[in-house]
Amino acid sequence: MEPRPSGCNYKHRSNPMHPAVLVVLLLVGCLAPGCKPPPSTRSALDLVVVGGEPRCSKLGVVEGVGGNEERAKANALDQAAGQGATHVRLEPAHPDLEDGMTMVVTCTMFKCPPKGEVFPPAGYP
Repeated sequence: MEPRPSGCNYKHRSNPMHPAVLVVLLLVGCLAPGCKPPPSTRSALDLVVVGGEPRCSKLGVVEGVGGNEERAKANALDQAAGQGATHVRLEPAHPDLEDGMTMVVTCTMFKCPPKGEVFPPAGYP
């Protein structure tokens, strides 16, 4: 047994943290803004990443931004999925030139017909 410090109401505790408190702390820590797993949407997981330009409709370009390359890529994929893209081409990540602290990934978005549909459609010049 440890000696009691003088002038204190010292009580030795063998279990300093209740298990419920530990669970709550873990949940709060994992729900913090920086803890979401990239990419966050199911449709972003369904995007097809291509190396070239597919024969599909080009929707445009978005820039994903994040604290590291993975988060910037996830941000770009989330934006592309939100705009209805089916295929994307990702450029290599580069630091943001304004602050140098964040990474940027440029993503070109394409919308391609479903696999069962013939492309180009009949009557296409």
